[in-house]
Amino acid sequence: MRLALRQQGAHLKDQIAHVDHVLAIFGYKDPPRAIKPKQHKVYRFKRRELSILLRQYEGGTNRDIALRIIEHKGWDAGDRELVAKITDSVKSAKQYRARTAKKLLFADSNVVL
Repeated sequence: MRLALRQQGAHLKDQIAHVDHVLAIFGYKDPPRAIKPKQHKVYRFKRRELSILLRQYEGGTNRDIALRIIEHKGWDAGDRELVAKITDSVKSAKQYRARTAKKLLFADSNVVL
């Protein structure tokens, strides 16, 4: 058992040395521990769901709207991290809506008949 574990450890150590060597070949200067693992994006809303909810819960601060949306979805309103993420999503969605509305308004004002 111990022999097998030692062999596995030696094999893994050899593999890591190969990875370090490949990184050096491609000019990577930082220590390999500085490489962050790829994280998958978590989608909390379906397509266009947030914009629909924003129209439904208009008025108030971004945090107030986020709390109403969290309550609507049945999520834990006591989770500070979730509240912060949804508040940021609300803020971004409102900014996007304002930008697109401005573009549409500008496009309509330049129409020549």
